[in-house]
Amino acid sequence: MNSRRDKMLNRCFLFLFLLLPGLLSAQITSFTGTVVDSLTGEALPFVTILINDSQTQGTSSDTAGVFLIKSTKPVTSLTISYVGYKTRRVTIPAGQKTESITIQLTPEEKQLEDVLVIAGENPANRIIKMAVKNRDQNNYAKLKSYMYTAYEKFTVNGVPPDTVYSDSLRTKIYRYLKDNHLMVLEAMVERKFIAPDLVKETVLAQNVSGLTTPNFTLVASQFQTTNFYEPYLNIATTDFVNPVSPNSWDKYFFNIEDTLYEGSDTVFVLSYRPTRGKNFAGLSGMLEINTGGYAIQRVTARPADTLLATMHVSIEQRYAKADSIHWFPTYLESNLTFRNFFWQGLKLEGSSKTYIKEAVINPPLARKDFDGVSIDLMDDLKKDDVFWNHNRADSLSTKEKRTYYLLDSLNRRYHFDRKLAWASAWQDGLLRFPYVSVQIYNTIKFNKPEFMRIGLGLETNRDFSKRYVLSGFAAYGIRDELWKYGGSVKWKIVEPKNITLKFSSSMNYEENGGLQFFQNNYWGSLTGVRNYTITQFDYVNRQELDFTARIRKAVNIQLASFTALKKITNDYLFLDNSGDEPQLLSEFRFSGVQAAMRWSYKERVVESLDHYYWINTGHPVLWLQVTQGFKGFLQGDFTYTKYEGQLAYAFNTKSFGITSFTLNAGFVHGIIPSSELYAGRSSYAPIGLYAPGSFQTMRSGEFMNDRFAALYFKQDFLNNVIRWGHFQPNFQFVTNIGWGQLQNPEVHVNSTFQSMEKGYYESGIVMNSLLAKKFFGIIRLGVGAGVFYRYGPYAFAHEIDNFSFKITLSYNLK
Repeated sequence: MNSRRDKMLNRCFLFLFLLLPGLLSAQITSFTGTVVDSLTGEALPFVTILINDSQTQGTSSDTAGVFLIKSTKPVTSLTISYVGYKTRRVTIPAGQKTESITIQLTPEEKQLEDVLVIAGENPANRIIKMAVKNRDQNNYAKLKSYMYTAYEKFTVNGVPPDTVYSDSLRTKIYRYLKDNHLMVLEAMVERKFIAPDLVKETVLAQNVSGLTTPNFTLVASQFQTTNFYEPYLNIATTDFVNPVSPNSWDKYFFNIEDTLYEGSDTVFVLSYRPTRGKNFAGLSGMLEINTGGYAIQRVTARPADTLLATMHVSIEQRYAKADSIHWFPTYLESNLTFRNFFWQGLKLEGSSKTYIKEAVINPPLARKDFDGVSIDLMDDLKKDDVFWNHNRADSLSTKEKRTYYLLDSLNRRYHFDRKLAWASAWQDGLLRFPYVSVQIYNTIKFNKPEFMRIGLGLETNRDFSKRYVLSGFAAYGIRDELWKYGGSVKWKIVEPKNITLKFSSSMNYEENGGLQFFQNNYWGSLTGVRNYTITQFDYVNRQELDFTARIRKAVNIQLASFTALKKITNDYLFLDNSGDEPQLLSEFRFSGVQAAMRWSYKERVVESLDHYYWINTGHPVLWLQVTQGFKGFLQGDFTYTKYEGQLAYAFNTKSFGITSFTLNAGFVHGIIPSSELYAGRSSYAPIGLYAPGSFQTMRSGEFMNDRFAALYFKQDFLNNVIRWGHFQPNFQFVTNIGWGQLQNPEVHVNSTFQSMEKGYYESGIVMNSLLAKKFFGIIRLGVGAGVFYRYGPYAFAHEIDNFSFKITLSYNLK
């Protein structure tokens, strides 16, 4: 066997020896280039580049507009063609050293007509209709199950302008950016799926430049649109109408650009863009449709309207048959570009590439392996070079290697891991220090009774313990001159399942007749602005023991036992007839138990930075809770039962934007003070900030009910109503309706409220971003206005009192 092997090796060496002179003489011409729009500078994907006037030899640009030319013959010319642009021929002089070139294409003065002058239907539409007809059989999300592994790479890059600056700091930064990325992240991911909605992604390995412990999640599925067969595609936080969806030909213009042949199948290359005069969230790009099942073989897409965009996005996807029948993605790419990041002309580019391999169709997966955590991290993410060299889809570039080396060395000096933990805490409303974090949300608050509250809140972090959290706060009200304080102890029993046990005690304000649902508050919510409109608060001494758990993939529960001594802060008195003699009470104790549930359909649980985050995916969310009060239990004064529920949902429509509504209701069985009844969710101010999900014209303390129902409806037309150049406000129509009853009103002494039994109605118009400005080239801040009108049985006699004028604040990265 050895002699046979030696002979084979000798023959190989002889062959290479004979071939070597030819290889040396055939010098390979190799260079890269970028194709951009001559007017906007925007990169152009999918551009055809032919060399030396050939009709077949050449390449095409990727989604970032970049192309690579390799030829064994000298390259003397390039012919560049792209739909909607003038074809250009570039001559490359003989002997010129070419490493990288930028080619600008000029848009055609006369765009393609929306209506083709042909007999009958646009032939491109017939191809799209066949693709739509076959979308279910080509949609891999319709499979019974699948699994695959993928190599993912995410890079962040700064591209400085060509201008030379005398500013030494800027010059140093630009010099660094030319040779290094800002960040390089690599990951090996395993994804499993069982129909209809069980998904499990496990990050097997991860490497992040500048981090010692890469324990934060940034897998591609968090921000890439991975399924081009759904009615809407979420790109850069916006839902776009899919060009391959029913009736898309009524909104998009398609054109056949080329026809290719692969074996017995034909591949149609189509361009698409929104039809003129159609105002909707549309895309433009290229589609390759394979007649073998009329499946998508390749697609590029980017938002068609980028006039006001701060972030420019493009995507590319490639599909192939994973077996002899089923089409499956093989390559996914997303590119984000901020064109004027911080300084004019400085581009910030993010690129995500996913290479899918080892796809298995309909494997026998077990449901018990899906624990509800959508994205999980393996304990040992850090792998050696041998592992990465074996699993990388492509070797690292010199720039990527340099970035790893430099940032890893800087991390040893500047401790980037600590700074990342600090940033993660900030998004939870915490300012992180060793062992202890400051609760930012307990530092300053504003409301009517206090005017301003100044305080300090502290809680232990994972430096102290990964299982236990101790917290406390103290604050002082400027106007009411009262202290508020409290503390808690929390035990994280099983964190991935959200199994916790917590005891808390506090002396604090609570809204009289307020309604709170389990897991419905978060740091930074705009609903908090209504606190300044509330005048009816109770001063409450509360102790509570609660247990939480995630019992199913999308179901979280809370079981609690509580006691709360509530003191009224106005002239209200409650007539208690439960004893031998009636009593007028101004403070009362409520004690009992509560069971609460939150169900969020297709909610995703993601592990990142040693935390588990719940991410709603645009599906309905349902809250249900039951409270049982007991007289005598923990010195409670009343026996009563409360039933409460809430449903929230937002969905897209192709022509009218986003429709959203919140429906909530409550019912009290028993006679109890107003503290535990239901005030209307008011947020009135003659001129004030807009608080979504509340009655904008309703006064605080105006209504009180022991049973109620309320509907908050909003139709968000996005910026599809008015598009006057750079003036594109976000237009919304809002209607809020409420109904309620109050049994036994005579027990509420010195009260000024009434019930909503006749029905409460208000409607309004909100226009966001009437004034908007970009900051640092990445964020667009907007100020808008809204006006609301109160009508129906509870309208005021003085017409002006029925109006409420609102100021809106908005931001986006679009």
